[in-house]
Amino acid sequence: MSLPPQFSGHRISGNADAKHTLELYLDYVCPFSAKIWKQVYEHVLPWLEKTHPGQVQVIFRNQIQPWHPSSTLVAEAALAVEQIDPSQFAPYSNALFINQKSYFDEAVVDKTRTDQYKSLSALAATTSPSSVKESQVLALLHIAPVATATEATNHGNKITNDLKYFIKLGRQTGIHVSPTVLWDGIVENSISSGWTLDQWKEFLGSKF
Repeated sequence: MSLPPQFSGHRISGNADAKHTLELYLDYVCPFSAKIWKQVYEHVLPWLEKTHPGQVQVIFRNQIQPWHPSSTLVAEAALAVEQIDPSQFAPYSNALFINQKSYFDEAVVDKTRTDQYKSLSALAATTSPSSVKESQVLALLHIAPVATATEATNHGNKITNDLKYFIKLGRQTGIHVSPTVLWDGIVENSISSGWTLDQWKEFLGSKF
């Protein structure tokens, strides 16, 4: 499946003209998504780039799990970073997975939406200090408060439309859980978040 140009950072490896496509539908506050991300990001991608250069594009797809309210906010922050500097989407995603417990339900239940935006923006600036500023991320996530409910517009923030794209994509393609992995557009249910590098090598090696 294609990737709109504004989401170029979601192509975390390879090029659009690659022979094969590996898609990862992941949620930043899902422990199993974090597990598969760590294996792919730290081990599978370097192996692919070394042994099958240019043959596979790997695409991250945001799969928000609404029963964890912070899932939406964390995804918004990642999309904000991508708007600022697409090359920092993958490093920031990695930082979010490493720090995901900071955004688990119990950790944020007493925090406001703005509190969480500030925390996420600070992490972005720490992860990519040379190209992403905390104030830039906050500006994209900002929702101006109003004095009375009658003044509210419910228009969201500057990331809302990007977020809607991934919500619609998941619904349209019938993706319900995270992680879900697709190979060349087809859900590959055999892939597990617990796979070792050797298991990934066996699977991918059979595709060339």
